[in-house]
Amino acid sequence: MNPLLAQLTHRPFPEVAEIIRIGADQITREWDAAVRQAMPQMRHLTYDELKDSTPQILKAIAHALASDDPGVIRDLVKCAPSQGLSRFRLNFDVVEVMQEDRLLRAIVVQHVEARLGRRMEIPESAALHAAIDVMLQRSVIALVDEQKLQLRAAAETELKFLSFLSHDLNNNLNSVTMSLYALGLNLKEIGGFAGAELSLWLAQESIFETVAGMRRMLDHERLRKLGDKPRLSPVDLHAAATKVVAQFSREADAKGAKLTVEMRPGTVVESDADLLALVLQNLVGNGVKYSSGGAVRVGFSGGANADRPVVWVSDEGSGIAPEEIKHVFEMYKRGAVHGQQGLGLGLAIASQAAKLLGARLTVESRVGVGSTFRLALPENGQPQIKTSIRALVPA
Repeated sequence: MNPLLAQLTHRPFPEVAEIIRIGADQITREWDAAVRQAMPQMRHLTYDELKDSTPQILKAIAHALASDDPGVIRDLVKCAPSQGLSRFRLNFDVVEVMQEDRLLRAIVVQHVEARLGRRMEIPESAALHAAIDVMLQRSVIALVDEQKLQLRAAAETELKFLSFLSHDLNNNLNSVTMSLYALGLNLKEIGGFAGAELSLWLAQESIFETVAGMRRMLDHERLRKLGDKPRLSPVDLHAAATKVVAQFSREADAKGAKLTVEMRPGTVVESDADLLALVLQNLVGNGVKYSSGGAVRVGFSGGANADRPVVWVSDEGSGIAPEEIKHVFEMYKRGAVHGQQGLGLGLAIASQAAKLLGARLTVESRVGVGSTFRLALPENGQPQIKTSIRALVPA
């Protein structure tokens, strides 16, 4: 049993209970005056709005103190959330609810001891405070639960809007890109328009960056909405990596970078396919973005003797300075960007997805040499086809 409820069921305190029951209306009026004085932001409320269910809760506290029947105590537990729900409708926050309940506690104690003509004995005081704590606890929980539902509904509405907006923009931008591409081909055939061709190419690159930025922002929002548990199923790592590499082939070609998948076909792990793909997309995209030539490789190390299966992405880009390594997975943190645009969300999204997978994402990097990101999957991600795996580990 909850320790607070145990205090109430230990023994009845009929004298204290009767004082509270009879004095509920007076306590409420004194409490109303104290709240208006201590919390000026509440002065616009009417007496009925502010008191709300307080008299009923006080009588439920009295009823609980008068009995050692657990069934009566449960009535208080059921009654208490009504205050939190009414406070939610009046746009109270948790601090305001706790502040007004502290005032109520003080006034109840003063009222009871004034009518008793003495200080309450320790068991009486413990039971009374336990009853008030039950009321406060259930009230705050009800308020917070309603706030969570409101935030979740608002977040879902926002995500739907962003998704629709992104879809429309994506379609329109793709149409513009195709038109620019066709125009570029026409200029190339005519000849003599090298400067215009370059401008068109730069415009297309800007559009691709914009689309990628929108995708990252949506990915970030979706990750915030996911539950704590990934949806595990067998994932063909080779197929997943090959698909991701294909997504960045055009950008890699433009950079003169070589994309390779260095793992055996049939390498299968137990994981969440969507989250794993999200990690790979952001790691490979990051590698291509900061590469100017060289190779971006995706590989796997695992097998019967491995502690944890590891998916890695290695690039030969500009590398990350030692003082920037500790911030590399933080949102909106960008180190030396080397002329690259972006919001600093890619690696933060990869890290967030890795945490949902129960995986560990780390990086090793040398300036001017490149970086290797390693995603160590949890033990339940051990490869199912262990004997066929001979992964190529990056130098």
